[in-house]
Amino acid sequence: MNYIIKYGKNFMAISDSIEADCHKHWLLQLFLSSEKELNIEVNGQYITCGAILVNVDTPHLFSADRCPHFTILADPTTELGHVLRELLLDQPFYVFPPENTVLMQRAFKHGLIQKSNDAFISFVESIISQFDYSNMKNFDNRVIEVLNLLDDCIHEDEFHQIKHFSDKTCLSESRLAHLFKEETGIPLKSYIVLHKLQIAYESIFNGENITTAALNAGFDSPSHLAYTNKMMTGMSATNIIRDSEFLKV
Repeated sequence: MNYIIKYGKNFMAISDSIEADCHKHWLLQLFLSSEKELNIEVNGQYITCGAILVNVDTPHLFSADRCPHFTILADPTTELGHVLRELLLDQPFYVFPPENTVLMQRAFKHGLIQKSNDAFISFVESIISQFDYSNMKNFDNRVIEVLNLLDDCIHEDEFHQIKHFSDKTCLSESRLAHLFKEETGIPLKSYIVLHKLQIAYESIFNGENITTAALNAGFDSPSHLAYTNKMMTGMSATNIIRDSEFLKV
């Protein structure tokens, strides 16, 4: 069982075959067990719980152990990323209280029983809607401009250089890099790599093979995409997409 779900710039998965090496990345990651507690190592600390959120740039190691789990890889620049960052308060992880965990697990188990695309999408929407989006603050306008430029870029190398964004925002490269990190929690250089990975997965969602997806996203080669994906997810891209069903919310 392996369902991969795209929600804007965020990716989610329902799977019983997650086997990831210890890794860290510039995404926020939520893990939810379907029933029994999950065992996860975060920053060298072993944790047992029903649901946990791991901060960006935090080493973690997880195995599904053949039990269905749900995970969210949230881009911190999105609305969902905003609210998840607020839960963490700059800590390496956040364990969800039992009352929240029970509600999420109940919705998850209902989706697993129904085992339909509509049921899984409904479950994802229920998870997303439980968070409070009312106190979100906007990014600096220059950071928003960079994000918009990335959304509209044509995925050629010159459009993935900090200098390109520096020229567009009328800031020095160092000042823009500092501002972007301060506002989003991610180094701009790392976010550009993340952006390319998101584009590659978008191509895969649209039916392209890994080679075409890598080139569409601006990677030098399929092996470059494979290396980047392995570093950021702890898993091979081939294993992630093998026998997977792709859904969009």
